[in-house]
Amino acid sequence: MKGRPIFKLGALSTILSFLLVIPALGQLNEDFGKKLCAFKAQTLKALKITPDKEKMLLALEEKCVVEREKIIAELKKSKEDLQAALAVASPDEAKVKGLVNTFTAAQAKLFASFRDELNAEMALMSPLQQGKYLMAMERWRQDVCLPVH
Repeated sequence: MKGRPIFKLGALSTILSFLLVIPALGQLNEDFGKKLCAFKAQTLKALKITPDKEKMLLALEEKCVVEREKIIAELKKSKEDLQAALAVASPDEAKVKGLVNTFTAAQAKLFASFRDELNAEMALMSPLQQGKYLMAMERWRQDVCLPVH
């Protein structure tokens, strides 16, 4: 029974470390971000979005990128704090619990940022454009983020 909390903390640490390598959690490099922006711009042109709505969508993208940079910084700090708390010989469970809550709150904030951006984008499109946009983004996600080997 005594080793059980250590096992749980080790498993939690492994899971959280794995999650941090997923691009959606902020480990996007600049090249990846540029590719996504270029793909979105190309997709918007293909969807024949009106110039005024295209400007609004591009402004939305820029605003969301800036906001996400702050969220990613929070996520990175909470990850480092959690790693440090888990690295000591006898981690304080209460402290780790608080850091886990902070870390998962930052993750939720990041996910909400992507969801809110998508909702705002969709509000500027017709249903047909929405459907085509979603399918284009899904193809891109599968090709770039989840390549099949």
